[in-house]
Formats: sequence, structure tokens, C-alpha cells
Amino acid sequence: MFTTKIQLAYSNLSHFDYRILRNRWRSCKFLLFFLACVTMPISDAYSIEKYTAHGGPVKNLSQSLDGKFLLSSSFDYSVVLWELPEVREINQLMGHDAAVNVAKFSPNGQWIASGGDDNQILLWNVLEILKKKQSAVPIVLKGHHGKIVGLNFSKDSKFIISASWDGTAKIWDVERASNGIDSMLISLEGHDGPVNDATFSNNSKFAYTAGYDGHIRYWRIKDQTYLRSLIKNGWGINVMYLNEEKGLLGFGSTDGAMVIHDFINDAEILRMGDERVPVLSLEVSLDNTQIGFGNAKGIVKILDLEKMVLLRDFKASNGPIWSMLLLPTQGEMLIASLDDHISKWQVTDFPPEILKSPGPRHRFNPANDISNGEKQFARKCSVCHTLEKDGLRRAGPTLFNLFGRKAGSLEGYTYSEALLKSEIIWSAETIARLFTDGPDIVTPGTKMPIQRMKNKRDRDDLISYLKIATKN
Repeated sequence: MFTTKIQLAYSNLSHFDYRILRNRWRSCKFLLFFLACVTMPISDAYSIEKYTAHGGPVKNLSQSLDGKFLLSSSFDYSVVLWELPEVREINQLMGHDAAVNVAKFSPNGQWIASGGDDNQILLWNVLEILKKKQSAVPIVLKGHHGKIVGLNFSKDSKFIISASWDGTAKIWDVERASNGIDSMLISLEGHDGPVNDATFSNNSKFAYTAGYDGHIRYWRIKDQTYLRSLIKNGWGINVMYLNEEKGLLGFGSTDGAMVIHDFINDAEILRMGDERVPVLSLEVSLDNTQIGFGNAKGIVKILDLEKMVLLRDFKASNGPIWSMLLLPTQGEMLIASLDDHISKWQVTDFPPEILKSPGPRHRFNPANDISNGEKQFARKCSVCHTLEKDGLRRAGPTLFNLFGRKAGSLEGYTYSEALLKSEIIWSAETIARLFTDGPDIVTPGTKMPIQRMKNKRDRDDLISYLKIATKN
């Protein structure tokens, strides 16, 4: 792991323009209010700290209930365990066969559950991770037939609920899983399309699920009964927050809506957002004082949950905000976006103008003044592969000295069984076939994502570039 700090100079005063918010609480209409031109002095330098331990974009961040540990999951098939508040890497957890979309701690701190594009949930023993470091082996939970995008433990840490693009939410018994017994207890089926998020009630007797069909559905677990829809949004719901004590339900949707709802009185408290820009992340601070939303254009909005006041509205990334963490006691926020690193912002003392569009190019969205072959590599290959000898923790093996190498033969990389048994020797012809027919045809059973390049010129340019780049 390494940490880079970029000092960004800015000497003007900051002005945060707060939009008019319509606030309605428990069926009563409050007056429209406007908070404008809140001016605060700021220092001459601002810091964005970057923490790198992944070889692909970071997809999800989550914090242990005691605030001591952090999890990050990535497109590089891994989960990384960090220590807070230093954001110090402890261990990298490898076991998934595809991108990892979510990882969560159990409330008692004993378990980590992770879910990914491989349709699997991996259950990790935290004590084993801390003691054995690299040799920790997860328990594999199988039963979904689509990628897993949401996970939560019950309050007593006895159960896990998972949300999947196979259209179901499933409930798993942690003790049974830890003893090697079939642990899938219940499958909740009723959403029309993917289920994006799911959580338990406080007493673990009920479940809430949010889906692409725009519903947040309420279920009785013991008999798998769908009781009612708390929200009928009309647009898909990507992320959800629930606070039963306060009767609050927060969600972010595909049409850009960021909503706080009083589900006891069925009254909308607050709605904001940018039209047609999907909301991808929602996070509530551990002390339940702040809630943050992040969208596909890198905009973050942070609210005071007690006063329902907008605290911050700014551009935090030149790309989608996949996930965020709010650390109000330190006045900090962690961001996961298209980059391979986690970014830390001091949200109390920087101006929203600090990050300008279009901003720095990502390695898979390169500048226009490079060859077409290099551009194709950046777009098609660089998320999973590097050209460097050491591999840099990418999901796929390095392409260094690729030509003439037998498939599945690079020492130190864990290949799928399909590639270990393959007789392919990588050449211009076999690479061309890989991108013409697709890895599902050329190397069936491989972990490589299915992608094809229909344009012959793009394929030829990529191969020409690789012939040179893989030797240097």
C-alpha cells in the first residue's frame, strides 16, 4: 500500500448555495426555506489523500460498527481490510472469481460477508484473517443465479440477507454456514427484475427489499410473505437506508431522485437530486447524524438527518460515486469511484470548486492523442490487466511477455481450471480469435468477462500495440 497526498491551493472564500428544499414532516407542510450564500473562511491549502491497495476500480466501502476497520471491494476480485482512522491496509482477501460488488462486517465484528459478479457470497472469519493473514479461507455460499449487489447482517449477526440481479433476496444462517451445513433458509421472490438492496428489521422477523421495479417491499420472513410496498417509485431504486426507530426510509433512484420518506405516516419529507442522473450510493454516518448520496456524475449531497438541512452539495469525483463513508467526528469522507484508490476528503474546509471537469483522465478513458491500439487496450484490457512484470494486483494476469506464452502458465497467478487445462499459445491469431468469438467460446469456463471486438481495425490495432507494449 502507498499513500499519495495532493495539495490543492485555493485562496478565495467558499460560497455554498443551498437550494430550496421542500420539507414535510409527518403529514404536515413546513414552509419552503432557503439557505443561501453561507460563507466560511478556508485555509490556503486543501488535501485529497489517496489510498491504493487495489488493481481495479473500488466498488464498495463499509465500516465496522465500532469504527475501527474499513472494507473496500473492487473490480479486481478482491476485498481489502483496512485499519481506521489511519486507513492502513491489513490484508487482501482473495476468493471471488469476478468483481466484488459489496462487503459488510457483522455487527458483532466476527464475520465479513462479500458478494460479487460470480453469484457467490463468501463468509470470512475476522479473527482468522487477523491471525493467519494470507492463509484465511472463506466459506462459500451458493444459491443465487445472478450477481450479488447488496448484503446486510441481522442486528444479532445470526443471519445474512443478500440482494441479487436474479430477482431474489435470500436469507442465510451464519452458524449453519460456519459448520459446513447448507445455510440458505429463505428466498424472497416478487420483484419484477433485479433486487438492488435488502436489509432486516431490527427484530429480524421482517425484511425490506429494493429493486429495479421501483418498489421497496416489506416481507414477513417466517412464511416468506410479501406484505406490502412501502415505496412505489416508478423508477428503479438502487440504494436504500432504513431507520425503524425514527420511521425513516431513504433511497436513491435511477432517475436521480434522492428521497427521505416517513414510512409510518407514508409522507415524503424531502426530495432532491439531478434529473436523469442515477443515484449509485447512499451512506449514513455511524452516529446517524448525516446521510450522503452520490450519483453517476460524481456529485455528492450530504444532509443533516436531524434538521433535514443540506450541508454539502459538491462534485467529489470525475466519474460515478460507487460508494462513500461519512466520518463526521473527523470531518472526513471516503469516496470510491472509477479510480483504483480510495479518496479521502476533508468535507468541512474545502470549496466545491476544487474539482473541475473534465478532470484527469482514467486509464480506461484515455486522452485522444494516443494510438488507437493503446486506446483499445485502455478501454478493453486495462481494468483487469497490466503490462508491467509484477502484475499490480489486477484481476487478470500481467500481459508482460504475452506472445509465445502458454495460457494458464504464468507463475504466481491463480487461474481458472479452464485455462490451466488450455492448450492455447498466445499469438496474434489466438488473441484475434479471443476478441472475435469471445472468451466464452475460446476459453469456456474462464474468469475473463465476456467481450468481443466487432471492428477488425480495432482488433488489429490492439494486437499491433500489444506486440510492442508487452515487450517493454
